[in-house]
Order: sequence, then C-alpha cells, then structure tokens
Amino acid sequence: MSHALLSISGRDRAGIVRDVAEAMLHLEANIEDSSMTALRGRFTMMLIVRLPRKVSLVDLNAALAELEQRSGLTIQAQPLSEDEVAVEGLEPDCVITVHGGDRMGIVYEVSRVLAEHDVSIVDLSTQLRGRDVYLMVLEAHAGAKVDTLRRALAAASEKLGVDIEVHRLDTDVL
Repeated sequence: MSHALLSISGRDRAGIVRDVAEAMLHLEANIEDSSMTALRGRFTMMLIVRLPRKVSLVDLNAALAELEQRSGLTIQAQPLSEDEVAVEGLEPDCVITVHGGDRMGIVYEVSRVLAEHDVSIVDLSTQLRGRDVYLMVLEAHAGAKVDTLRRALAAASEKLGVDIEVHRLDTDVL
C-alpha cells in the first residue's frame, strides 16, 4: 500500500493536529492532502497520506490504534488504489455565499441547483449564528457556467428568502 485515507474525529482540544502529524512523522508518512474543522466542540479531519514501502496496513493500523488510545480520537484508515491516488481533484473557480434566516432545506435547494447545472462542490461549510442566522460558503467548480448559475441561484434565493451571491475566483490571487 502506498496511500491511505484517514478519517479522524473526537472531542476538540488543542494539539490534535500535532498529535496526528507526529504519528505520521514516526511512520515516515507524508501528509499530501488534508482538511479539518471543529464543530460545536467536536473535531474532524481527513488526510491522504503517502506511506513508505516498508510500512504496511498492519503497521499503520497499529500506530493509529496507539494514537486512538493516547488521544481519545476515533480513527479509520482506508487504503487507496493507484487509480484513486492518480485522480486530481477539481480546483474551485467560484465561491458561493448564502446568508439569511435559518430554515430547513437551504443546503438541499442550493446543492440541487448546483447538481442540475453539473457544478461540483469542492468545499462546503455551514454555520448557524445565534439562533436564526444561517451562513453557508461553498467553493465550487462551475467552469463556464457561472453566469447561468447566478441566474438559477437568484431564483433559489427568492424561493428560500436568503441572500445568495456567486463570486468567480481570481486565479492570480490564489
């Protein structure tokens, strides 16, 4: 096995990223891609790591079991095929922001519009502020469909009673 996907979750505290990175360092595993967030006192992280040839799935699982015991985290590891490793993820070319009163169906309606226009969500974050203000930020890959997407999301905005804006990412800034 050369690559693995790790899914890590647990009660949030300072030092989790350091603990995970230290365990990977001891295995001589390279963290190639990662994403993490903390939600209401819970931590979650996904990593794609490249393992040296000398490290087997058994070795990886043993190191992760020790990390689970020491840290109280829950960790799952999945080997990745060469085909999965070779896939290059889509780069976002627009950011979509949603802001307004909280109500059921916001994520569904926005994601439905994106799916209907064959727009891929690269990253999604939502947050309830206070008791009734809902915020959502999506990074998406829309290609040439940004103007069409703006019109479709304007209809969704009206239907939901929230503000939705689409901003094209400037690749020079990234």
